[in-house]
Amino acid sequence: MKHSLDKAIERLSAISFQINSSSLQNSHHTLICEYLRRVNVFLGNLNVSPDRYPLFSFAKMLGRKIDPDVYRSCPQLNTINNPYMKAICYSYLEVCDLIDQGVDDAIQYADLYDPMLKFYERGGSFTIRKGELVVGDAAYPLMYWRTLVIPVQDISDISLELIDRDGLEE
Repeated sequence: MKHSLDKAIERLSAISFQINSSSLQNSHHTLICEYLRRVNVFLGNLNVSPDRYPLFSFAKMLGRKIDPDVYRSCPQLNTINNPYMKAICYSYLEVCDLIDQGVDDAIQYADLYDPMLKFYERGGSFTIRKGELVVGDAAYPLMYWRTLVIPVQDISDISLELIDRDGLEE
């Protein structure tokens, strides 16, 4: 049974990854912060560390191998030109495949990539340049992202809509 992986493929296939510089929303910053927070919790609990960036293979962090067919299961990802955004999508597929295999750590962190998926669904894009994660005109330094203390962000659709409507970040 591949219920989680099928849902992931469906979700990723519905996202338009076409870069639109005018689609920057205030909620994008909330989503980036929440992603960084969740990654810090995940890495801290497993006591592992990726190279430099908050982009890594989820399966590799758990010491697991993934069937290569999983990476080919969502042809939509071939249209993404941004390798960083693509890496997050592949890691999301890994989590879902491991959930379907019954891996406890994957089940525990099933929502790890949810902030980034919402970020993409809301038209967000980013790049990494000169050691910074760049979203629109904002840059998040990646030299010390692991030491940041980030409060939990409400990433419910209602909250994100309010942030965008009111032009405020929580």
